[in-house]
Amino acid sequence: MNTSLRWFRRIGFLGIALNFSFIVPALAMPDMYATALGLSSSVYSDLWLRNAGALLLALTLFYLPGTLHPGRWPWLAWMNVGSRLLSAGFWFWLVRTSPLGPNLKPMLAMDGSLGVLLGICLQCGLPSEHRASFAWFARGFHALGAGIRAGWGHPGTKVTLVALILAVGVLGYRTWYDLLKTYPEVAYASDEDHFKYGAIGLSQDSRVPYYLWEILPEVFKDKLPAGRPSGWAAFGLIQEPQKPVAADLYGPLGIKATQGPILPVGFALRRIGFPSVEPNCAMCHTGTYRAAAENDPVVVVGGPAHALGLQAFQQFLFSCAADPRFNSVTLLAAIGAKEKLGWYEKLLYRVIIIPAARSGLLTQQAAFTWQQSRPPQGWGRTDTFNPTKINVFHLPDDGTIGTTNLPAIWNQRARENLWLHWDGNNDQITQRNYAAAMAVGATPESVLPASFKRVTDYVLDLPPPKYPFDIDAAKADRGKVLYQQNCAECHAFGEKKVGQVTDISEIGTDRHRLDSFTQALVDRFHTFTTAPFIFTAYRKTNGYSDVPIDGCWYRAPYLHHGAVPTLWDLLQPPASRPAVFYTGYDVYDPVKAGFVHDGPARTGGFRFDVAVAGNGNSGHTFGTTLPDADKWDLIEYLKTL
Repeated sequence: MNTSLRWFRRIGFLGIALNFSFIVPALAMPDMYATALGLSSSVYSDLWLRNAGALLLALTLFYLPGTLHPGRWPWLAWMNVGSRLLSAGFWFWLVRTSPLGPNLKPMLAMDGSLGVLLGICLQCGLPSEHRASFAWFARGFHALGAGIRAGWGHPGTKVTLVALILAVGVLGYRTWYDLLKTYPEVAYASDEDHFKYGAIGLSQDSRVPYYLWEILPEVFKDKLPAGRPSGWAAFGLIQEPQKPVAADLYGPLGIKATQGPILPVGFALRRIGFPSVEPNCAMCHTGTYRAAAENDPVVVVGGPAHALGLQAFQQFLFSCAADPRFNSVTLLAAIGAKEKLGWYEKLLYRVIIIPAARSGLLTQQAAFTWQQSRPPQGWGRTDTFNPTKINVFHLPDDGTIGTTNLPAIWNQRARENLWLHWDGNNDQITQRNYAAAMAVGATPESVLPASFKRVTDYVLDLPPPKYPFDIDAAKADRGKVLYQQNCAECHAFGEKKVGQVTDISEIGTDRHRLDSFTQALVDRFHTFTTAPFIFTAYRKTNGYSDVPIDGCWYRAPYLHHGAVPTLWDLLQPPASRPAVFYTGYDVYDPVKAGFVHDGPARTGGFRFDVAVAGNGNSGHTFGTTLPDADKWDLIEYLKTL
């Protein structure tokens, strides 16, 4: 082995070592590697990053013979060079076309430099007959062709090859059909039904196989929240009474259903290979109320899902995946009691779909471990921007608490160009909506723009719900005057402060949500420009937005994080507001204007303690000095908005 080939060996082993600097974190710590590259979950998933690590590991093993003995294995040595140069071409293309290109320049430099240096060493060190030249390539292709012709003439080769092609074709078709084939999206006749049950396009990682969805609350009923209804209703999910639907509504998905909807409000049925379930906007933005405990719930489309246990729902799925019963044998037996699967479907569920669902949920559980360091969110609330900050953009966990109420989204046209979100950080409705979808699992590749636009257009002119109880007209007339004097400047459409931000020093409410949205997150949003997820309108503020309060009666509990249960309590000085109350109950109190928050609300409810970090009920003292009679008049008028 001459000097050039010895240098080839040294550089080759350096390249192998550098490969392992990617392989190890990609396989074992994909989140860490993604953070180092500045990647978001909208452009990568743990599954595919690990897959890339496994493929590179296999390729690196093939590097070894040519690196150890380039003179004995010149073809393998040249393949090392070729693979490096091909990789450099791939990185060059990404650097030129991807918004994350600057982060990928080290890969381009590494593979490009290694490819050139290895090629020079081989060209200088190998005998002339193995150096790169036109004649050398010609001899190689000639030898390859001769080998193919010789093999083709061997008895039985043709039959074997044809049988192999047929077997691979059939297996490939069935695998594509059951795992990858895209079916038409379910088309709902009304915009309201589409809002409640239509898909907006989340990624595979954010969907649950439909047959698993059917049986999880039964197999793991011991994990459902105590004191709550059975099944998915335990998390406040709304199941409307079944109603006749067109016979072909679910037919294209292979779901035999003549009654519908078959899912709770806020979930869409899709089929990409196999039927699956994914959440949509209505999950968080549709609620219910009852006039009395014995009454049927009335669905309020576009309203805050004040009884939804979003975190509890998420933790239930994680807990199921971590349970030993989440295995193919147990789950297929439960599925078999409801559905008839073919033998190949069973095989795919056994070896691919169920294990992949478990792996995906456990990966999400690991990604959301930051929630364990925050207080429980409870019913009707969520942490709005920490999932984007930590799970999507992989910014460092700063320990902030971003828990807020799930907001109403009706009457959006009147809100165009107002400063949106609780802290007024964005004034573009479409950008806000896409950011919300990204936080729950949509990617630029998975989102369904036409369906998303239909949802956005629907809520533009969706009216707030009318107050369903009697109103004392005389009291409301007196209250209107008080509203104009004390509230309208900040909360009535057309007034100068509406949709603007009041500084935290003036409003005085709990500042945790404000602090959770950081300038670093603004900067990261503005670097994400993969259509249609283009974010240019974010800003950092130092207060909370003065929001219009149309549909005021249904917005309880009040303040941005639901720390005050009723309008009556909101008009009391902070020291006189309830220090502990219960959320998650949908029976309405028409006197104090809010949901019943004690007594029967304790059963299965969330104990809201204002002493817990992020739950403070201070601030917003406007109207608290009015006489009680005036407060009751003002509340009567607020019911009419």
